[in-house]
Amino acid sequence: MAVDTEARQAASRDLSRVVAFAQIGLGLLVSSYGPYLAGIAAELDRPRGELVWLTMTFGAGLVLAAAAGPAVLRAGAGLVMRLACAVIAVGAVVMAASPQLPLAGTGSVLVGFGCAAVALATPSLLRGPGAAKRITIMVGLASAAGVCAPLAFGALESAGVPGRWALLSAVPVLVAGALHRTVTGPPDDAAAVGGGVPVGPAALAWSRIVLCVGIEFCFSIWSVARLVDTGVALGTASALGASFGIGMAAGRLVGPRFVDRPWAEPAALATIAVGTVVVYLGQDPVAVTAGIAVASLGIAPLYPIMLGRLVGIPGLSGRHSASIGSLASGAAILSAPAALGWLDGRIGLREAFLLPIPLLVILLVLSKRR
Repeated sequence: MAVDTEARQAASRDLSRVVAFAQIGLGLLVSSYGPYLAGIAAELDRPRGELVWLTMTFGAGLVLAAAAGPAVLRAGAGLVMRLACAVIAVGAVVMAASPQLPLAGTGSVLVGFGCAAVALATPSLLRGPGAAKRITIMVGLASAAGVCAPLAFGALESAGVPGRWALLSAVPVLVAGALHRTVTGPPDDAAAVGGGVPVGPAALAWSRIVLCVGIEFCFSIWSVARLVDTGVALGTASALGASFGIGMAAGRLVGPRFVDRPWAEPAALATIAVGTVVVYLGQDPVAVTAGIAVASLGIAPLYPIMLGRLVGIPGLSGRHSASIGSLASGAAILSAPAALGWLDGRIGLREAFLLPIPLLVILLVLSKRR
């Protein structure tokens, strides 16, 4: 009995370790999208809205991962996680090496698809009782790692070095994940494997994830550009943009204490609304940075809460919940930042940053449904 317990504990540590490696790499790369977009637009002297597609490949990868998810995960979520780490590492090197769009686009596709595979495999590996808390911890690690990316971008830009080289900071941890031995998650319930998808609850959970991820990526992609518009240099804006990652990390690392409380979601939505209004009203980098930080504290627990609800739907298999979550995240990442970028070209980025407000209202309405 003691041997079995020790083996289970060792397997749990291995699982947590490889998921942590993958999430840290994902956090570093995804938090780089905002400063990377602003930096490459400056390097190529191109409008930033014209290059937003470089940051949307993660969303495209998530949509494709959703379609292929149930089949792909039959190979094992642990193996998928290791292969994803290898693909992301290659893509990060390619993106860092050149600003030329053919290479940058190729690297971005690899990073996007690899990050999508990580997002697909994570809930499958962490599902079961207490999933919301475990997911919160892991995405908290991703957010904590993500704080480093804009700071590294800012430091390099201030030193006269293209900030895109900061993408290489993710490579060592991704290589560690790729070389880790394959792990397995908990098995699906027999009823979930043989049954159909509970359409109503799954559709409601899908809608909630679309909205919360859409709000998150509006800030993740466009915060640095909003700070640049206040008149600060790109290097300074990238460093100040770390306030989003700091708030996300703080919110997600303390999130496990309250994600199961009934007031957690309304409190998070109210915090995001306050931060969004401050970002809109702010006329200087200090005010805008403060608004970004406040909003990030509210954004932090939303995705774990919504993903935990999805994987907790009775009768929904791990493969199906992973695919639904991937599709929802992909739809959000493809649509919300692009919509904000479209508004930037027509009414200005300051006014465009009000886009999260209607998304918050819809999410509040859906949160009251069961």
